[in-house]
This record gives sequence, structure tokens and C-alpha cells, in this order.
Amino acid sequence: MGIEDTSEFKSDNRQDKSEYFALIADESFDFRNFYFDDRKVTGGQLAEAIGAHPFTDFVVLQQLESMELEALRSTELADLTKSKRFFVIRGAEAYNFWVDGLSMVWPQKTIKGKYIKRLVGKDNDSIELLLKHEDVPDEVIGDEYEVPISNDGAEEFKTRPVKSGITIVVEGTPHKWYKESISYDEVVTLEVPDYAQHSEITYSVKYKNGLGNKPEGALAKGASVKVKDGMIFSVSETGQS
Repeated sequence: MGIEDTSEFKSDNRQDKSEYFALIADESFDFRNFYFDDRKVTGGQLAEAIGAHPFTDFVVLQQLESMELEALRSTELADLTKSKRFFVIRGAEAYNFWVDGLSMVWPQKTIKGKYIKRLVGKDNDSIELLLKHEDVPDEVIGDEYEVPISNDGAEEFKTRPVKSGITIVVEGTPHKWYKESISYDEVVTLEVPDYAQHSEITYSVKYKNGLGNKPEGALAKGASVKVKDGMIFSVSETGQS
């Protein structure tokens, strides 16, 4: 997506008569200043400022003072004295989710864990993100993990201070882990971050340096194993399911 200057809008460069500005970014969270002559601007003006056209190919999001995100229609007005941050992202549909009780919307089917934390102003290593579940323990979401948010129903996330965890090694890469056990899907996802989008591919998961009388073994799909510090996992693709 290119950045385009027009006679009405200037990016990163205040005009003589411009008094109001908006911070606009795409899905990469690379914010830039855009100055406007009026306190109130439309979704269409915000899209035009960043060179996003036709408007129907994009979704404009406004971040409110509460930190919540909402979609902005092309003719709908936003008050730049109350909202400063906006996103203009290519997409046709908006997906709803919740973070710490705040309502969010995003026009792509996935979003990285670090960006979810950034939306609520908690993008630092001392805070971790969890995906809430009803019947199983909440799932810790890594910063680089692409979280699916287009499932039926709105996903719910929460943040909390990082707990002191253990270190497990998956295919030679150390990972911090904060739960007593780890599932087949979780191990594979640590090695293959987009595994959830390609679950038809099967993997062989083996471990060693584990707990108890069975420190070595294989982890079948749907199964879990208790973990300990220094536990080692190997993940290898076996083909299509």
C-alpha cells in the first residue's frame, strides 16, 4: 500500500493552516502522521490520506479513547480531538474479538499475538497474552503466532504478567513454557506457526528428557504430555492426513 500526498492531505508534514492530525497505519502497525484542516474527518478522507482506494477494498478502523476498535464507514465522522489512532487495511469483512474485556475488530482472518497486545498498550516482554477457553486451560499465545480470529463466535483474550516458566526445546529452538503439560498441536505450532491453517498436514512428534519412568516417547495427535525444564521435542512432517 503506497503513501500518497494530495493538495488536501500531507503525511508527516504539517501545513500552515493544519491544526489537527491523525496517526494512520496499515496491518504492520507502522504509524505515520497525517494533518487535516478540520477537527472532524470521514473514514473516506482517512483512507484517501494514506492512498487507499477504492474505499470498498479497505476497512478503516478507529481506536477510541477506551482503546476499543470500531469500523468507520466512508461518510462517518471521527473527531480528531478524541481519537488519534486509525488503521486502514485491505479487506472486505471485519472479525470481532475481545481483549481484557475490550471490544476489537480486525479485517483479516489472523493477527499476530504481539499486535493484539499492542492494541491494548501492553506490548512488552513482561506481559503475556492468553486465548481463553471454556473447557480446557487458557492457551498462552506467542508474540509471532498468527492467531485465527475468523472462527464462529468472537475469540476472547486476556493479558497478565509473565509467570516464571520452564524452557523446552523444539527442533533445537528454546521456548519458554508456562503450563504443566503441552499438547501435540502446541508442540507442532511452536515449530510451524501457521499449523492451524494447514492442519491437513501430519507430523511425527517425539520427545526425550521427559518426566518419570518414561522420559522418551512419541506424542500422538490429540494427546498431551507433562513437561519439565530442558525437555526436548522433535517435529517432522509425515505427509497429508
